[in-house]
Amino acid sequence: MRKHHVPFGWPRRDSRHYRFPIPNTVWEYRLKPIAFVILSYLCYRCHNSTDTLTPEMVAKGIHKSVGTVKTHLSALVNAGLVTERCSLAEYFLSANGQNFFTLPNEIFLLDLPPSAFMVYAYLLLIEDRRTHTCHPSYSTIAAVTRMSRNTVINSIRALLDQHLVTMDHSQYLDQRGMKWNGNNLYTILPTQTAVNEFHQRQLCQLEADAQRRKLSHQQKHRARQSPLHTSASARGLPVP
Repeated sequence: MRKHHVPFGWPRRDSRHYRFPIPNTVWEYRLKPIAFVILSYLCYRCHNSTDTLTPEMVAKGIHKSVGTVKTHLSALVNAGLVTERCSLAEYFLSANGQNFFTLPNEIFLLDLPPSAFMVYAYLLLIEDRRTHTCHPSYSTIAAVTRMSRNTVINSIRALLDQHLVTMDHSQYLDQRGMKWNGNNLYTILPTQTAVNEFHQRQLCQLEADAQRRKLSHQQKHRARQSPLHTSASARGLPVP
């Protein structure tokens, strides 16, 4: 498990790292995925900015509705992790004696499903820092994140689709020489590829939307120029 120690107050590290810390103790609170995303965003903003946040700002940052954010912020306040002013509780902010793992700042650009976000965070928690690999079972991930096995599998697929991780199947031999399937081996990839492809998909979507609007405009224009349309208009009849 990745373990670091940070002095009190989480001082800003070298900005070239583009990562922010989350205390390992976050997993003890058994948060729902969306609450985990909100708390992670607050950790990100705490590490990178001193601005006062509002539920509206958080909602925009994690691509969710304001109502959803307010509901789960209340749960975080009740758990003692967040203050009424939408900031991290002091004891959670303090890293005295705590270990932490880090997430890349760019993760909030990708608009991941909350369950996939949480699974990705867990993989980063347990990755080997030298090889950036880990091999937890679906059952282990489900137990830690408190999600169903099927949700975990779908979350892994989302991470693969976003090119945030790769997955390799493994096998092992038992004492009798029989071959069995082992846990999948996950490799955490640099986020830049995922961000670039996300932006490319957005650009393609914008181009497709523009093309649809252009075709719709052309169809309406042709309809206005049709003989039926012109004749009905000239006679003062309703235009179909």
